[in-house]
Amino acid sequence: MTAGCYFHIPFCARKCAYCHFLSFPFDEKNEKRYTNAVLMELRYFAACLQSKLPMDSIYFGGGTPGLVPAEHIAGILGEFRRVFSVADDCEITLETNPGTVSPEKAAIYRTAGINRVSIGAQSFSDAELRAVGRIHSVAQIADSLSMLSGAGFDNISLDLMLGLPGQSVESWRATIREAVSFPIRHISIYMLEIDEQSPLLAYTAEGKSPLPEEDMVADMYAETIDFLNSRGLEQYEISNFACKGSESRHNLKYWRRTPVYGFGLGSHSFDGRFRYANVSEIEDYCRRVESCLSPVAWHSEVTEQQAIEETFFLGLRLNEGVDLHDGANADFLAERKNSMEEFRARGLIDIDESRLRLTGKGMLLSNEVLECFI
Repeated sequence: MTAGCYFHIPFCARKCAYCHFLSFPFDEKNEKRYTNAVLMELRYFAACLQSKLPMDSIYFGGGTPGLVPAEHIAGILGEFRRVFSVADDCEITLETNPGTVSPEKAAIYRTAGINRVSIGAQSFSDAELRAVGRIHSVAQIADSLSMLSGAGFDNISLDLMLGLPGQSVESWRATIREAVSFPIRHISIYMLEIDEQSPLLAYTAEGKSPLPEEDMVADMYAETIDFLNSRGLEQYEISNFACKGSESRHNLKYWRRTPVYGFGLGSHSFDGRFRYANVSEIEDYCRRVESCLSPVAWHSEVTEQQAIEETFFLGLRLNEGVDLHDGANADFLAERKNSMEEFRARGLIDIDESRLRLTGKGMLLSNEVLECFI
């Protein structure tokens, strides 16, 4: 078995109007202190770990990791390789936003071993970007993609968002057509979720930022699946599409319940038996690590029942579905026979002798199905 590693880099140029992620405005002094704390946590964890699985995926998420000095990202990777065994073909991903990466940074990333970049494009409409407080432009998306390709990155992913204020069928079609005109190998498409404390919630409630109708968003999602599949970007998870062989190895670890170790503020970990998470307040995190104390906020053993529930809840997000050859999975499903018959009659699931999968319609109503397993 192999494991993955996640580093949370919580700094952004500015928080978007809908954002619910753990992020803060970039500050040079705080960022330097935070990076040093992450390095200390990494060393402490490696020293305490009794058995070390080889690492074949490393992911820098945030926040906007591309905003911080590239040398700091390279330093974390260098220290990681010193204390862990890293596979030769390790997938190393960096999240960034348009306008935050320069040719100089890209060169440092390449030298450090980063081989995959995920760009938060969200839309190819300047009006839609402004409506949700994104600070980049469509032109900057194109410039960033061109610059990264020129630097030798051939595994690039784009994040796009459905259901943005003012979004129409026509503007969404233009966005996905523009997206596939670039040499990208992966697209993640997310439905807009508005945090309860975000400014966008107030704007929509006041009618200042009207959202598209849910039925229209559902139709656009279904159309997008067919469009991207026809362009060689095949759906492999509810929100994710990739050229063959370019599926996100790191994210597959979450959906398949394989170990991922998280470092940094608010990061979550799973070692195959326990789930745990770090504290989510930056001063608290830095102070704990600097004092040689654990930054873990909570720690919980996954019971056998919870493990089976997670197998269905996470596995059904994947097009491959859940393996029913496992006796425990089959027994768990049998306990929900009546619900399964109802879902199958409604065309939400497909069951054969070996696997349970969501249908295309089931993916649109996935929460309804997945709730049955929790």
